[in-house]
Amino acid sequence: MFEKIYNDYLLNLNKKNMEERYKGKESWYHASGAGFCSRKLYYESVAKIEITNHPNKRSLRIMGLGTAIHNEIQSSLLYYNNIYNNTNNTDNTNEVDIAKLSMHNFHTEGEIELTELNVRGYYDVVMVDNYSSNVNLYDIKTIGNYGWKQKFSRAFSANEPSRNHYMQLATYGLGVEKIFGRLNSMDLIYYNKDDSRMKKQNVPLDYLNKAKRYWHSINEEHKKGLPIHNLGTSPTKAWMCNYCQFKDHCKPPKYK
Repeated sequence: MFEKIYNDYLLNLNKKNMEERYKGKESWYHASGAGFCSRKLYYESVAKIEITNHPNKRSLRIMGLGTAIHNEIQSSLLYYNNIYNNTNNTDNTNEVDIAKLSMHNFHTEGEIELTELNVRGYYDVVMVDNYSSNVNLYDIKTIGNYGWKQKFSRAFSANEPSRNHYMQLATYGLGVEKIFGRLNSMDLIYYNKDDSRMKKQNVPLDYLNKAKRYWHSINEEHKKGLPIHNLGTSPTKAWMCNYCQFKDHCKPPKYK
């Protein structure tokens, strides 16, 4: 009973989120899709077909956990804003501490639109330095122990960056740069949902140009119609097909 109630609740939240953020704007590419399969992006934003493969109940709960962690972290940053960027809240903190703590102002869940690339989305966190005016962008990612080890453990000889994570963040970066007039750094904040460890990973600013080129190529490719199956771009990795919402419609070949 409890599992069904929770699943129904998550489905309702997802439906509400889609209606509030994407209804009437279905033809825009989603910034969160950066670096993923070109065919998936075509089905989603060009052909706009119905989803054929919905997440199962377990996947839905895993995504719900990620959303809850996102919300908690973002709420803590807004709490910081309220406490340390409000001069009325000085009863229990001396002036020197207030000066140190009020150096930053946080913005969360801001919308970006890249009209020239037909891309829109919502960044997680922007931190503005109140003294230098530096603008720093952060994206929060929840991963399990295995993914954590792949990224940070010395046991893995090649800790390769997650291309789609880098490209997503850089896409948000293009929008943040337009909104704030500058962008000084980009970082991924990884949260290990198995043991609650957190770690920051910097993303070089040259990914901004890579993201711009990526979305330009997507637009040009889709002008020609549905992309062919091509491992590396459609899909970017074979295992992704197993989790694609358009798998039954796409009918991908079996990659070795």
